[in-house]
Amino acid sequence: MTTIEAADRGLAYGDGLFETLRLRHGKSEWWSEHFARLTWGCRRLGLPVPSASDLCAQIAAAVAENPSGDRGVLKLTYTAGSGARGYRRPDPIRPTVLIQCGPVPDRIAAWQAQGVSVGLQPTKFPGVPHLTGLKHLNRLPQVLCRQTCSEAMDECLMMSPEGLISGGIQSNFFWFEEGCWHTPPVSGAGIAGTVRATLIASLGVRRTPLAPGRLAMAEAAAMTNSVWGIVPVRAIQGRALSLAPVQGLADRYAALPEPDGTLPVQETAWWRVARGEPMMNE
Repeated sequence: MTTIEAADRGLAYGDGLFETLRLRHGKSEWWSEHFARLTWGCRRLGLPVPSASDLCAQIAAAVAENPSGDRGVLKLTYTAGSGARGYRRPDPIRPTVLIQCGPVPDRIAAWQAQGVSVGLQPTKFPGVPHLTGLKHLNRLPQVLCRQTCSEAMDECLMMSPEGLISGGIQSNFFWFEEGCWHTPPVSGAGIAGTVRATLIASLGVRRTPLAPGRLAMAEAAAMTNSVWGIVPVRAIQGRALSLAPVQGLADRYAALPEPDGTLPVQETAWWRVARGEPMMNE
């Protein structure tokens, strides 16, 4: 059993980052994209950037010990390590690496086939510009949004302080309008997803600000994250949407070659797309 010290800064202050990956044949899918985001996050937070080879070795060991490892889900948590009480970090920082493996949730296959029902959370959740897009450990806005979202909804759209839709609680949002796919720019509590980056970089998805009223123009919509892949939205706020355009997008995504795991972070789709997100570069 993996343990974490009570004095760990990830537990005490949320001082750290995480990545969630799908496993296929015991290997991390789209690893180079996830490592690029982790590297960006470490630089933004002032944490030591881990060695990719060391992380891969730790992941391989964890997968080998877990029965879900061949085709499952892996969560990598990377914290600022343990230290004395108070907000100042220890010097030097000795990061904690926590790796958890588990099965793919059963509901995902049904969602991919039948679509999800999505609601809209009217509360405007503030973001911290320096943390925009990162998978940091502070997830209270998402927790609160999930608590107030109807149980009848599989996912809920979150609002930025400017009153624009930033994405789902645990996913990125895409909509199909007049022959083009769009996704909101990263803002507020939104996450710069790895699937999102690939769709923008390789399939020409446009970054377009999304006010709630524009949802009425959506002919189809999808939610994405690294575990779900691309999931169609069957209804938003009770309004039915077409599933057919989403299947076309999913087929094109599935046909993309996965980059080599040794690809330099600056050459990954995630890094290139992040450089084009104004709020991630303030």
